[in-house]
Amino acid sequence: MNDFDRDYEAIANRLQDFKVSVDPLIQVLLEIEGIQSHSVTSRIKSKASVRQKLQRPDKKRELNDLTDILGVRIITYFQDEVDAVAKLIEREFIVDPENSVDKRSILDPDRFGYLSLHYVLQLNPERSKLPENRAYKDIRFELQIRSILQHAWAEIEHDTGYKSESGVPDAVRRRFSRLAGLLELADDEFLGIREELAKSATPRRSRVADIKPEIERILAHPALIGLPDWDKKWSESEYISHAAASDRRLVLLDGVLLEIPSSHGRFEPCDLLGPNDELIHVARVRHSAAFGHLFNQALVSTEILLDSADARQSLIRAVRDRGNGRTLTPDFYPREVVLAFPSEDSPTVPIQRIPPFSHFTLSRVAEALEERNITLRITGIKER
Repeated sequence: MNDFDRDYEAIANRLQDFKVSVDPLIQVLLEIEGIQSHSVTSRIKSKASVRQKLQRPDKKRELNDLTDILGVRIITYFQDEVDAVAKLIEREFIVDPENSVDKRSILDPDRFGYLSLHYVLQLNPERSKLPENRAYKDIRFELQIRSILQHAWAEIEHDTGYKSESGVPDAVRRRFSRLAGLLELADDEFLGIREELAKSATPRRSRVADIKPEIERILAHPALIGLPDWDKKWSESEYISHAAASDRRLVLLDGVLLEIPSSHGRFEPCDLLGPNDELIHVARVRHSAAFGHLFNQALVSTEILLDSADARQSLIRAVRDRGNGRTLTPDFYPREVVLAFPSEDSPTVPIQRIPPFSHFTLSRVAEALEERNITLRITGIKER
């Protein structure tokens, strides 16, 4: 492995860890602000794409100079929501003005192209101070915001290979321009329709008003695994090792990174495998960001196991090798996910134990798992 490959892998692995936190953070911020987005997606730029960008003759760059290796995209339903999202992002993150651009303001009226806001961002000082975010305080990433019709234009333009007017025949340019105008008109019309309907519609119940019963429903049915007490002097890894040593029904998987041959990636499936093959994730959580990381890490690892036969086979081998005689069946699929953390009340966790900011994340994770027939349970661990 040469220096570039090694440096890229180190940066990409770090960004992958950060992505697990920043994606749900943005989703929760949107929900709290009352902005209903179509989607929040992200990607890590491939090694080949990064190498190609560094080799461009127009500008000399180093790998650490690139700000778009991690890219996040927010797609809104309406064009006016692009500006609403922009105000939220500018308030909640540090914006790099030199590398951020509003492409809506630089596109000439008689040219075709997609309209999009591009930001280069960092976590703000308050979030960077949180223990779980300290490793990410210097990370810069790109965020794009566009409406769903602007996104449709960009995707079609990208697939056809026409990223600019250069080399495009006049007849095709005219057709692109007509289409751009139609999409812009459609954006305006959908916005007008929404406003007309809003005048006569019954006020919608807020998401905040709906969330509490959802969280209470989730917390009402804790996992009854009987995890041991947590000595306050123990770290997470010390507690997890103690739990596995004190109950032979539990399989210790903390720190075990499983290979996914099809994607050349690695992931941690859970901290403990329960007596009924539950995927148990354990954390000492105090802040909303830590809760968000726990919730989303559980979702991401479970989705990998659901979607990748290679990942499931890797887990089966890991349990066989570490499981004190435990085995998983060849057709194993996850059926239950348990999130465990210290709580004065155990095993049933009171709603006050989870910060309100994290209620949205928990609700979204539970809904995503339930859609795939996975039961999510929350259990409190008594501290002593």
